[in-house]
Amino acid sequence: LLRARMAHSAVMEGDLDTAAAVLDGLEPNGGPADVPILLAQGSLAYFTGDVDAAWKASDQVCGLVRPDENSWQRLDLLTLQALIAHHRGELFSRLRLELRRAQDAPALASSVFDPYICVAEYLLYGTTPYSEVKALAQSLRETARRSGVLRAEAFATALLGEAALLAGDIAEAERELQDAIDLHREFGAPAGEAASLQRLAEVRLLQGDRREADRLLRQALPRARWCLMALHLVQRIFGTMILAAPDPQAARAVVDQAQDTMGTEDECSFCVIMFAVPAVIACADVGDIDEAHRYLAIAERSSELWEGTAWQAAILEARAHLARAEQEPDREAILLDRAAVLFEQAGQPLDAARCRPQARAQVSLRGA
Repeated sequence: LLRARMAHSAVMEGDLDTAAAVLDGLEPNGGPADVPILLAQGSLAYFTGDVDAAWKASDQVCGLVRPDENSWQRLDLLTLQALIAHHRGELFSRLRLELRRAQDAPALASSVFDPYICVAEYLLYGTTPYSEVKALAQSLRETARRSGVLRAEAFATALLGEAALLAGDIAEAERELQDAIDLHREFGAPAGEAASLQRLAEVRLLQGDRREADRLLRQALPRARWCLMALHLVQRIFGTMILAAPDPQAARAVVDQAQDTMGTEDECSFCVIMFAVPAVIACADVGDIDEAHRYLAIAERSSELWEGTAWQAAILEARAHLARAEQEPDREAILLDRAAVLFEQAGQPLDAARCRPQARAQVSLRGA
């Protein structure tokens, strides 16, 4: 059991070599460690590209975990299956299957959609156009409304709001995310509410209202901290808190606050990038070069798990802040310009616009 847990922790931290070494020779034997072993094996298989083996392991877990069980093991199972479905281009088919299950057995709805909070980010920062994500989310929401499954409706509404936000449609994002918050709050779903609050805080930052963004984030943090999805939510909330800080020194202080607050269980190898990238920028902007490089290494390791261009663009922007701190204006301008191009390719115009003026400013300074 200890080896299985160690392997699972190693996978979540992205240390696949350690996970493989710990799992070597470890097989289910009908004992209490079977589910953790299979989950660790399945996760390792997925992250090393053996999707068939990952599905086989998850299928074995299905026979060992009750469908109405509200535990980290069931959440990890559903997350693994959702990742596999996304990899196969079947994510929304999987969501509709879960919707039908929730309709037939309402008790399942209390836990079945939370694991998709993490996987939805993988979708949003991947290669699927936001117009397609929005269309699929709208279709899922309409089906959920007809079926009377509020949990699915809330999830689809939040996904629609996130897609609108990243695509640069602030008015639509504000409307959908507020609705998602209200829906999640109505039936007591703290994970979904926390995620929606965090995204609405991003909207407020784009609208220039830092105080309101901070208020929303302080609502989101305790809801995220004490739910089963903490490892996927706490990091992204602190990442937005860094962006909401009033000045570089305050942003750097939030990085330390986050490190003091987050436990070892608050780390998802995917979601850590949502904290690590803002942490790089915060540290670089106050001249803390060593810490900036440390967080950059974490972000780069996480980015290798993401497909598409969005997080690669964000890392280029973070490197640009480091270049500025290291007094390399030419490299800063090049990195910002490359980041802007990748953000545009990812369909994120607001992020591209943030980088482009900075790149032009550096070129102007060199000309002067």
